[in-house]
Amino acid sequence: MTRGRTAVAAALACVSTGACADAAGEGTLAIRIYGEPFIEQGIDDTVFVDGWSTSFSRFLVAIDQVSAGDSDDDGRYLFDLVEDSAGDGREITRLVVPAGAQELAYRIAPGDAAAAGNASVEDRATMAQMGWSMFVEGVARNDTTEVAFAWGFGSTASYRACEVAQAVPDGGEATTTITIHADHLYYDDLESSRPNVAFALIAASDADLDGTVTAAELAARDIATEARYQVGSHDIHDLWAFMTFLSRTVGHIDGEGECTPELRNHTRA
Repeated sequence: MTRGRTAVAAALACVSTGACADAAGEGTLAIRIYGEPFIEQGIDDTVFVDGWSTSFSRFLVAIDQVSAGDSDDDGRYLFDLVEDSAGDGREITRLVVPAGAQELAYRIAPGDAAAAGNASVEDRATMAQMGWSMFVEGVARNDTTEVAFAWGFGSTASYRACEVAQAVPDGGEATTTITIHADHLYYDDLESSRPNVAFALIAASDADLDGTVTAAELAARDIATEARYQVGSHDIHDLWAFMTFLSRTVGHIDGEGECTPELRNHTRA
């Protein structure tokens, strides 16, 4: 039984038995989104296994279908997570929910132009027109080389059963934060519980040596013979499809909290 149905059943029992005095009340769940220092400040070379580092000039994420308890938000939001948030993220919405433990659900997906969020009007229009759910732009560096990137991902991931760290107090407010993990884009294994964070193969895919790695160049990089970049049972053969899969794993809750993702694969560059 879902949490929403449980709450309805409890309310009906309360009315039928007259034992409403002990029934749980309601509170407010404030929902935020945060890219952590990896997005706001960059990922340094101590995180990568191959001496690279990255910084982002834009990191756009489209959010919708936010829900908790028996409350849904039908809004669509686009956030640029690079903008400094003073370490606490940006508010998405507030939902009235039953007091107590809660689970959050949300989706990162393409769709119509977002009506809210901190992204520019131009970015909202472009994301909708291109069918992107996420767009990342920035620069990667090692001791000798600098490589630019600008990648739009058309993937969809619905994150369910995200356990909110704070219980919602009766008549009060709790806060939960959708946390986006940028380092997942650079993982080198789709199945390992401890993948490396790496960029060398991405940089080496700059076939025309113009200093920019494009989605088309990543799609042309065959990973079948790579010692790393294992795909398990997934039907993935090129680096762009590999990274598109990873783009559907970036969503978490309250830092390292896990959700159950429902994935759909779109590989439009």
